[in-house]
Amino acid sequence: MKATDLFLKLIGLLLFLPMECIASFIRLDVRGREHMPEGAYLLCPTHKGDLDGYFIRRALRRPGSGKPNRYIFRLKARPWVQRVFLLYWGGWIVDASGPNVAALHGALNWLDRENPVTIFPEGLEHDQGVLHLGAALLACRSGRPILPLRIDRGVFVKEETPFYALPFLTLLNYLREAPRVTLAFCEPLQPDLERYHREGRRYLQVLSRELGWRLFGREVEIVG
Repeated sequence: MKATDLFLKLIGLLLFLPMECIASFIRLDVRGREHMPEGAYLLCPTHKGDLDGYFIRRALRRPGSGKPNRYIFRLKARPWVQRVFLLYWGGWIVDASGPNVAALHGALNWLDRENPVTIFPEGLEHDQGVLHLGAALLACRSGRPILPLRIDRGVFVKEETPFYALPFLTLLNYLREAPRVTLAFCEPLQPDLERYHREGRRYLQVLSRELGWRLFGREVEIVG
């Protein structure tokens, strides 16, 4: 590993390990683990707060499951900040203005190796009833099921919060507003590959709407 990456990884540890410890203080109620597929799948959670990734990591820890998970992020940040995220979490960052070929191929290769991939289908539009087509596209290109995951509550700290204050404010806000968080795995959605090859983008919208019903219980807007 390059010296620059080692330095950035150290920064990530200093920021993310305290957040990991903070997340361990929040009580989790995990439901529907029986819906988790045995092989590779696309985990599609709602995005409720800054600790969602840590909660997901805890929820995926089950006896006999050693499959490493990778994340697809939609992150507006400087390149070195993006690198810090990737060195700690592993995965790919997508850009709304680009084709994201590297992220698509990386995720497909990871799924081919029988490992799960997590993608937040809301992107940056949290709790607005909007879903992007990326999850449906990956499911249809890989033939892997979508596993919807409902997170019932969470807290986002203001973007202008200094990084050194983030752990303290996050813990304070969660203890006050979300001391117990429920994660519910829903029944998987298996893509219809024949229909995808026949209808293309139209079917991606249909599959995304089905995902929206599983996550929110209502009609959602599809973008992308």
